[in-house]
Amino acid sequence: MSNASKRPSGRRIGTIAIAIVVAVIGLVLLTASWKTIPPGYVGIAFNKANNNVTTTIEPGWTLINPFTTAIQEYPFTLQTYIMVQSSDEGRTGGDDSVKVQSSEAQQLNLDIAVQYRVKKEEAAALYTDWGGQDLDVIELQVVRQQSRSILTTIAGLYTWESISGDKRAELADKVKEQLIIEFERRHLILEDFVIREVHLPDNLKQALENKITAQQAAERQKYELEQAQIKAEQDKVEAQGRAEAQRATAKGDADSILIRAEAQADANRLLAESVTDALIRYQMALRWDGKLPVFSGEGATPLVDVSELVNPTQTITP
Repeated sequence: MSNASKRPSGRRIGTIAIAIVVAVIGLVLLTASWKTIPPGYVGIAFNKANNNVTTTIEPGWTLINPFTTAIQEYPFTLQTYIMVQSSDEGRTGGDDSVKVQSSEAQQLNLDIAVQYRVKKEEAAALYTDWGGQDLDVIELQVVRQQSRSILTTIAGLYTWESISGDKRAELADKVKEQLIIEFERRHLILEDFVIREVHLPDNLKQALENKITAQQAAERQKYELEQAQIKAEQDKVEAQGRAEAQRATAKGDADSILIRAEAQADANRLLAESVTDALIRYQMALRWDGKLPVFSGEGATPLVDVSELVNPTQTITP
């Protein structure tokens, strides 16, 4: 085969190679131009030459010019930043709790959690203010530093006992009030600030345990005193009840005696009014056994006068 017959074949190979190169370049450009904004994120398109924001991109597919345009993504869903003593949860290794001093200059360690989100409508301004920094940088500078700084300042107004006790929620609310303002200025929304745990040094733990023990003893004594007072009141009521019952019984007995006495007096009066000489003689006659009266001594008066009971015509034989 001549050299002339080989040349067209070589040109075809070159053409194919160029086509392949162009296809690869096109594929690379298409890949670089095709961007996907994931759900929960907002894309900020900016010009690489002047670093100015050109548009805000919603979640989904989009095509850009990879030579002139780049995209920064910011999440607008709820974010949680935790600073705790346990290394298993915190963002940094080791103890990442917030060290504060109470009004008595006692040191406490507080575990906190901050929930926030990026203002979606201000994502472009966030990018501009922070020079296109990732959210991790913004989180470190704003969420972490502002939370620790404000908490440390306000905690110094409280006693260690109130921070670990009934004022913990109040302290968190005061910190939250200031964080809302600071986050607002930086295009962020503070959703919540929580003091999850208060860690006391050993000496304060012992002091708190002693106080709790004393309070429990006082509460127990108070309860026992209240029970004793209740028992005394019950005994008093029972004693008053018994006394009332005894008074009622005595009054009843007295009334009964009085009624019986009055009844006996009435009976005696009626009996006295009903006793006459004729009735007496009649009763004597009923009880006479027929024997003559007995006289004792000369001229003695008979014990029973039965003269009226004897028939005047009857002769009594001596």
